[in-house]
Amino acid sequence: MAVYAYNFCNWAAQDAARWASTRGANYPAPASAASVQTYVANEAIGLTNTLTVTTTWTPNNSPGSTVQVTVTYTVIPLTGVTLHANFQVSGTAQMIISN
Repeated sequence: MAVYAYNFCNWAAQDAARWASTRGANYPAPASAASVQTYVANEAIGLTNTLTVTTTWTPNNSPGSTVQVTVTYTVIPLTGVTLHANFQVSGTAQMIISN
């Protein structure tokens, strides 16, 4: 499950950054932090409560600016032994806004 979560975070960050980069300020419904969160959550099969998506635009959502998406998931080991602590996996991607 941890490997799946790690792979998903990296893939989802890249996919969400691409999605947001095509929905800049000139798009009829520009991307927002909430819409990027929803986009990633809809792709997160089997990863629920501890999924976090952080989206930042530098300097803004206009064409030529950059969008960065970080997807983080807290892995809760599936074991009956309490010696294993939870840990986080994450992925980050950045793209230039084209629209």
